[in-house]
Amino acid sequence: MNGEVKDTLLRIEDLLRAILRASVSDKLTEIRADATLRQIYDMTGESLTVSQIAKRTGISTGKVSGIWKSWEEAGLLTKQGKSYRKLIV
Repeated sequence: MNGEVKDTLLRIEDLLRAILRASVSDKLTEIRADATLRQIYDMTGESLTVSQIAKRTGISTGKVSGIWKSWEEAGLLTKQGKSYRKLIV
């Protein structure tokens, strides 16, 4: 891949990331305002299981799974195996 193509692809990635941030900014603000949600979001994608995150946050595994599902629907996460990966760090 030549340098010009690589630069163009990186620019496209930056623009898509900016569009995504703009579209989910209200949801990110909500997450940052709640200590438990922020903790879950921070731990998401760090190779921790639902059980480990639930134990660390003191909420049920079903609640963590439900939160992840709602974040996936909002465009914040993508499914990766049995867990999720953040699209915005």
